[in-house]
Amino acid sequence: MTIAPLKMALRLRLAFTASAAAGLIAVLLAVGALFPAVGHTIGKLSLPQGVSQLLGGADYASVAGWFRSEIGSVYGPLLVGAVAIGAATSTTAGEEEDRILALVLAYPITRARLVGAKAVAVAVLVVAIAASAWLGLLVGVAFAGGGMSAGNLAAYAVHLAFFGFALGAIALAAGAGTGRRSLATGVAAAVGILGWLINGFAPLVGGLDWLKYLSPFYYYAGHDPLTRGVDVVGLVVLGAAALALTAVAMLSFERRDLRG
Repeated sequence: MTIAPLKMALRLRLAFTASAAAGLIAVLLAVGALFPAVGHTIGKLSLPQGVSQLLGGADYASVAGWFRSEIGSVYGPLLVGAVAIGAATSTTAGEEEDRILALVLAYPITRARLVGAKAVAVAVLVVAIAASAWLGLLVGVAFAGGGMSAGNLAAYAVHLAFFGFALGAIALAAGAGTGRRSLATGVAAAVGILGWLINGFAPLVGGLDWLKYLSPFYYYAGHDPLTRGVDVVGLVVLGAAALALTAVAMLSFERRDLRG
């Protein structure tokens, strides 16, 4: 019976995820098409080191640097984070706040398995966004003139998916533990934003470089999968965090007094 709540969670978020995926592909195609015209000109710009770090190095003169700065550093993680966090909070705390949780709990499964089904639904939506990123990159890079392997583009998509898994699991744990959608959304978004800032600025401050290891952004993009391929260690850290937080969500949802 776990398949029923899984299907329901997917159905409720399908339209939003499909539109987000289509928008991502469109942006990637536009970014790729713009590179031949403006990439080399923008590549001559000299940015402050802090801004450059936040934009993934801001190497606009190369195809890899162009996509890393335009998509990999901000738009990609922002979109997958929005989909993951939105799905995770709406399917746990959202249902509780909307007073429809009692209907959902009518499924003949335990609370923990229900949360597990919802976690799988979030993961499926994240994978859909990551797959769209890969498809968009394939065509976008071709528009830009090529020079990047399909394997490295796939590696980036995998890293993007695992980043989404981690942020979604944070939102899922916060939502299942508190029953407050706004709080869960705020916590997950704060982790994402702070992680982005820490990953960009910590290496610039003497003695604080170690803080980057606390940022999910470091494990997502620190290895630069667009040019260096998959970073197994980064994926293991993000995957382990996602699994651990999902377990926390299942345990807290099982034990907490629920509303609705």
